[in-house]
Amino acid sequence: MPADTARPFLRTDLLLATLLAAVGFFLLGFGAIRLTPQGSPIAIIWPANAFALCLMLRYGRNWRDYGLMLAGTFVGDLFGNGLGAGSSMVLTLGYSLANTLEIGVCMALVGKVRALRFANVRAAIAFGFKAGLVPPLLGATAAMLVTWAGGGHDAFAAGRNWLFADVLGFCIIFPIGMTISWRQIQKLRLPQRLPLAVGAVILMLGVTVLVYPLRFYSLQFLILPAALLLTARFRILGAGTAMIIITAVILADPMPPKSLDPVVRIQYLQLFVAVCSLVCVRAAGLLNQRDLHQAIIERRHRRAVRASRFKSQLLGHVSHEVRSPLSAIIGFSSMLESGSLSPERAPEFAAIIAHNGELLQRLHDDLLDLSRAEAGALTIQAERVAVGTTLIACIKGIRLDATLGGKEVLMDRIEDALAVRADPVRLAQILNNLIANAFKYGDNFSPIRVSAHARADGFGRIEIANTGPGIPVAERRAVFLPFRRSQLVGRSVPGAGLGLSIAKLLVEAQGGRIDFESEPGRQTRFWIDLPLAAKAAA
Repeated sequence: MPADTARPFLRTDLLLATLLAAVGFFLLGFGAIRLTPQGSPIAIIWPANAFALCLMLRYGRNWRDYGLMLAGTFVGDLFGNGLGAGSSMVLTLGYSLANTLEIGVCMALVGKVRALRFANVRAAIAFGFKAGLVPPLLGATAAMLVTWAGGGHDAFAAGRNWLFADVLGFCIIFPIGMTISWRQIQKLRLPQRLPLAVGAVILMLGVTVLVYPLRFYSLQFLILPAALLLTARFRILGAGTAMIIITAVILADPMPPKSLDPVVRIQYLQLFVAVCSLVCVRAAGLLNQRDLHQAIIERRHRRAVRASRFKSQLLGHVSHEVRSPLSAIIGFSSMLESGSLSPERAPEFAAIIAHNGELLQRLHDDLLDLSRAEAGALTIQAERVAVGTTLIACIKGIRLDATLGGKEVLMDRIEDALAVRADPVRLAQILNNLIANAFKYGDNFSPIRVSAHARADGFGRIEIANTGPGIPVAERRAVFLPFRRSQLVGRSVPGAGLGLSIAKLLVEAQGGRIDFESEPGRQTRFWIDLPLAAKAAA
């Protein structure tokens, strides 16, 4: 079945967003109608359209989703107009259709927008024109016609009030609704900053309650600094909280005698809240950008410090590990060159020189893999690899290096026809490192056991177990770190301490997992999980 046909027709998040749009539109519309002074056929406050628009832009993916959410808002608008205004059927249906038309036109002009990010000021102005001005103009024109057709008085005033309410509602709700997110709220760590949050809200509420009703000495300008302080502490959540507090206090303020016309007064109040909203949202956006740049700078600084520490550690270890093989190569080469050795012992010294050369080559290859992984240039060429064949080849090769004792490697429970998807060269490198570690850190008598089997989770597991001192609990967290070697073996162990860190890098680069279990004094068992390869066609 194609992927598109397997998708559900209606997503759960879309249904929840549609329900929220319908219920929210009804509550906001009903409340706005109830706050409108008597005698006005059009609500003076109207945040419902901006609220529905935010939900559609954030949760809708195509016009099928938009149509479903538009239908929900239309139903919510019908109930809000019918229960709140008590208008005639013509006005109720006409205003609901005008709102639906306005939101639909806005969606057609804006398109798919998930967040308010603009390349420049011109792009921001163009977006505001298409989303916040043109649709309200069309809606206001439709409202004028509906009011005239329904026999309402002063259709022009109705259209004008519609335009002001929608534009100001857009300026108040839309910037916050399109910017706030649950992820941003989680970053604020509110439970740890609860006293600061409560104090900032009390300060905002106190300033607004004490300052706004003053008539003779106007100090309303202090409200904006208080809102910016709340925004600076809690970013977009603080801006939204400040707008709620300001709106609630302003709307609850009793009308003074000889004041402005009620409609004009509410429009001025909305204009004040809209200016506060735009300023605070812009301030929150700038502060978020500053936080992002600071986080990037700090991350780069930590990476540079880590790289510097790693380079210092690398130079120290390389100088230590290279010294012994180079000394052996130079010393034995000089003896061979001088001719002071008997012909019988020359092959023995040549083998020692070759062995130390191989140690240097292995160190060079491991360091090269580390540098490639650090630069993100590690290449993996995955293919179908037979696990049994690869294990046999690795064991035969590593027996030549088993100079630490008379141990042997036993192939224990290798599942027939087990194949994984991996890079054969890298897989051999991983197995060589793990088996070599089992030789180095095990006892000198017990065999190393290798097993492999398929798992039910789609991975093939290869296990290497040895008997020996094991890995103490204090060292387990550092096992896969570079340049770390156990100090409890009781003997000098060759190597630079890169084997397990290289193995972890290579396993994870192939989509696999690596881990271990260890019983100190008894046994250590390492395993790697790699994705199973598809069965070859008959």
